[in-house]
Amino acid sequence: MKLSPYILHTDTDEGRVYYNTKNNHSFFISSRLVEKMKDDVEIQNQYETYLKSYHYNQEDNEFEKVTAKITKTDEKILEFTILTHGDCNFRCKYCYEKFEDIAMSEEVEQAISEFAEKLLSVKNYKQFHVHWFGGEPLLGYRTIKALSSKFQEYCDRYGVTYSSDITTNGFLLTRNKQAELIEKCSVTSFQITVDGDQEGHDSQRVLANGQGSYQRILNNLKQLSSSTFQFNCIIRFNLSESNLVSVSNFLDQDGKFLKNDERFLFYNVSDWGQGSREKDYCVRMLAEDRSYEFARKAYENGYKLNYPESLLHNSFTCYANRLNHYMFNFRGIIQACTIDLYSSQNVFGNIVTKSINETKRKHWVKNIDVERCQDCPYVLICKSGHCPLVRNSKTSSWERLCQSNKRRIQKSLALFALTKGYNDVLDVL
Repeated sequence: MKLSPYILHTDTDEGRVYYNTKNNHSFFISSRLVEKMKDDVEIQNQYETYLKSYHYNQEDNEFEKVTAKITKTDEKILEFTILTHGDCNFRCKYCYEKFEDIAMSEEVEQAISEFAEKLLSVKNYKQFHVHWFGGEPLLGYRTIKALSSKFQEYCDRYGVTYSSDITTNGFLLTRNKQAELIEKCSVTSFQITVDGDQEGHDSQRVLANGQGSYQRILNNLKQLSSSTFQFNCIIRFNLSESNLVSVSNFLDQDGKFLKNDERFLFYNVSDWGQGSREKDYCVRMLAEDRSYEFARKAYENGYKLNYPESLLHNSFTCYANRLNHYMFNFRGIIQACTIDLYSSQNVFGNIVTKSINETKRKHWVKNIDVERCQDCPYVLICKSGHCPLVRNSKTSSWERLCQSNKRRIQKSLALFALTKGYNDVLDVL
């Protein structure tokens, strides 16, 4: 039987892990079983039946069928990214944002609210998900509460499932806000950055007044962990040469209380930031392999990783690459990308004036390059380069983007095998 070209695999010391990018099914098969199967026709037949039952075999028109299914799934989800405030209480050394002390007005809130109701009432959406972003989104806490109430009302009215997440520095995430965000605002996931122990973190993530932020964030995390709420919290590490030791120290010491809490997931990033403060704030990036090794060691020390499976799933793509995603800044400007904030190519209108250039917005939605990519085993995950900002760039070649995505997927697959996230184990009884 011939395997589909869209099946990935990686070897381990004990066997091999297969990942079916057509349906996100995976399994581990031991070397012992592979060896035994060579001389056992019955086991060979059972194995082939198993593979066919999960579509590991090559099928007619499989590329067209899977891409159509992915598109259909995307069409059922409406997403908003909302920048609630123009300012931040931090001045991180690697941050790319330019800050303005401006809160979102009630006029902008009303316009976003009306736009959401219009879409939910006329489109056949099944889910509505909101990403609360900034600046620091908790500076716009009033906006979060006001819009959450409206969004929940509309979703109840039109039979749509509502949820949200928040990317916050964690400094303002007090016990009361934790409870209100989860119970009243339908926040199901937090992302909070901790750049190591106190010394390392406070050297990179400083308050606007120049003081450190570590102890306050650590206390808030301890309160969140001590709660009985159901949520996911991604702890993000922005790794650099200057804070690698301090991040290791955090995992060995202050972060140990998070080890046995299934709600907390760890995510380290080495390719990040477009900071414009080079003169005073220069950080050296870790090589990609070093970042992978750090993730491996964190897992082996008992921490749970966030990303191996999510980066392999065939639904993975940048939100800026989805047609049903809208981003609104604090002035009501409509955009797609949270990185390319200050480029005219990332501005499509203003929600207050109800002016949206849909043709320009669709320029960000990149379809798979069938001629170039259809035969690539990674295409159903990569989708010809999931980041539209990079694909639109005149400085990044296609070959460079392609090789970068392949390395990312390969390392994610290796971490996936390490964490044993696969569906089934096939071994000798």
